[in-house]
Amino acid sequence: MKQLSILALLFTLFFASSCTKEYNTIEEVIPNRTIVYTVPVSGWSFNSSDGTYITNINMPEIDNVVFENDGVVVAAMFDSNTYEVLPQVYGGYSYTYYYKPGLLTVSVQGANGSQGVKPNNPITFKIVLIPSEQ
Repeated sequence: MKQLSILALLFTLFFASSCTKEYNTIEEVIPNRTIVYTVPVSGWSFNSSDGTYITNINMPEIDNVVFENDGVVVAAMFDSNTYEVLPQVYGGYSYTYYYKPGLLTVSVQGANGSQGVKPNNPITFKIVLIPSEQ
């Protein structure tokens, strides 16, 4: 009887291990949108309420759907050959961003929370809108 049980167990293991799972997936590629925008030195203004320098970038691409559902990533090119993702501390100053429908704002302040300094060179920003499935 013991041999019959072992034989039944081996039979079950053999047939159970030969099963494979198949996944039928349809991959849909949803492309990101990338906008490159250069802010000239004159494009920064001082915000006296918090001691930061800000620039406002008109972004009609950030509509209500993007605002509510998608991701927005911003990178800055400070040295003309490398993008650095924000938030970022560069040259002792903290660069960060926030957005709402139609507008993206980049702000500069001291890395220790002190008053910001107006950038003395144009800065190129790469703004990537990343669609998200809900």
